[in-house]
Amino acid sequence: MYGLGREFSECDHLPRCPGVRWLFVITPTYSRVTQRLDLVRFTNTIGHVENLHLTLVEDAERPSKRIERLLHDSPVSHWSHLHFPTAGQYRVKGAEQRNAALDYIRHMINSETDTYLREAYEAGVVYFADDDNAYDLQLFAEIRKVKRIGVWPVGSVSGFLFQRCVVDARTGKIRDYIPWRGARYPIDTSGFGIHVGFFLPYSSNAPRWDPNSEKRFGLETDFLTQFGLPLSDFEPLASNCTEVNVWHVRTDHHVSSDGLMRQLVNFNA
Repeated sequence: MYGLGREFSECDHLPRCPGVRWLFVITPTYSRVTQRLDLVRFTNTIGHVENLHLTLVEDAERPSKRIERLLHDSPVSHWSHLHFPTAGQYRVKGAEQRNAALDYIRHMINSETDTYLREAYEAGVVYFADDDNAYDLQLFAEIRKVKRIGVWPVGSVSGFLFQRCVVDARTGKIRDYIPWRGARYPIDTSGFGIHVGFFLPYSSNAPRWDPNSEKRFGLETDFLTQFGLPLSDFEPLASNCTEVNVWHVRTDHHVSSDGLMRQLVNFNA
């Protein structure tokens, strides 16, 4: 199949769950020894979540058949499989893949002919999930509470135990973020969800990820600045940002040579 100028595949198994808010999970992925392991763990987690549509975007010139098989064999009921190669060695990885997914979701929702389903889609929330994170199912219940932009803590970030906002007990508004300060939006990509309505208009001003952003929260700040909301207007979820339901983890492997690594990749092909 072809859509948005890129080859893609999709799967949409019934049933859907009326009255349950839709979540649009966007996940970039790239080829590596632990890719299949990470994706198996990831899809077996989100496969428990109702009314979740996964858009998985490979950083590749062409889609991988083994990733296609993995998605077909996974418990995820609603998914799309895209590919979009990163252009240039020094560009931020994942940015262009997230943009491709946003374009796809915009097209998917705006072209939906079932009025009831389209209205349900239009009330959904977008979440940018890494393929190698660990997720508590409670996270997805929190994401469904998002009105415009909601935030929550993220565990194991850049050598710190967690990253979270600090909420003013008097106003209920966010007043600071720890442990980082300095960036306008010092929020990890896994620590926010956004109402899908922000992304549906066909406009040159639609929010986009900048592949040339500076690292260390430059990417997130450049992205979140486009919504025109001060940090104090973001919604602190997960019990006022006191509960961690998502963690950055790194899958290790014990392959001792490049040859064995290639052998493992071929075994999974």
